[in-house]
Amino acid sequence: MCGRFTLHAPAADILDAFDIDALPVGVTLAPRYNIAPSQDIAIVRTDDKGRHLGLARWGLVPGWSKEARSRYSTINARAESVADKPAYRTPFRRKRCLVPADGFYEWQQAADARVPHYICRQDRKVFAFAALWDHWSGDDDAFDSCVIITAPASGIMTKLHARMPVILDPADYDSWLDPDIMDPGAIAPCLDTTAPTSQLTAWPVSTRVNSPKHEDPRCLEPA
Repeated sequence: MCGRFTLHAPAADILDAFDIDALPVGVTLAPRYNIAPSQDIAIVRTDDKGRHLGLARWGLVPGWSKEARSRYSTINARAESVADKPAYRTPFRRKRCLVPADGFYEWQQAADARVPHYICRQDRKVFAFAALWDHWSGDDDAFDSCVIITAPASGIMTKLHARMPVILDPADYDSWLDPDIMDPGAIAPCLDTTAPTSQLTAWPVSTRVNSPKHEDPRCLEPA
């Protein structure tokens, strides 16, 4: 699964990683070391003017929902069923996005405790989770929200947890973001985690990351 992640790289590095010229007016990218569900996070989408970065609430609320919140957890969607689940099947075909990150946390079950680990690229560069977005609007509110796709763990992640977020190969960014590609069979190959996982490293960190109130560089320090 993916329940916490980081994005603390300089804004210029984030924009460069996704070939975006500038941040939209009113959007800033302050360093974040313990991003949690229900918070607004950066997402990358594309339109006829190219790629652009915006914000969306982490925890997808389908556009057809009668309420401004989901009755079940929608922070993660399983790659194996994302094309068919009612909440995700339309976004999977038409509203795919990237979630920029430079690391994420996973909790390994030990004998008498769950030990948090921080996982990032060996070169510490920015990468992207495969994600979906949707727009919800009601009488008094309107917002975009998103869900991060997960898959069975591979590589070093198999020692930590049974599942992991799907990290996209940069070569697949264009295909993943292209709204004209709607065939699930053509989209599914982007969800292979094997190659990106080979570039990861991990280490145990303090349990202070268990609380989203802790949001500083100390979250990354080896335990």
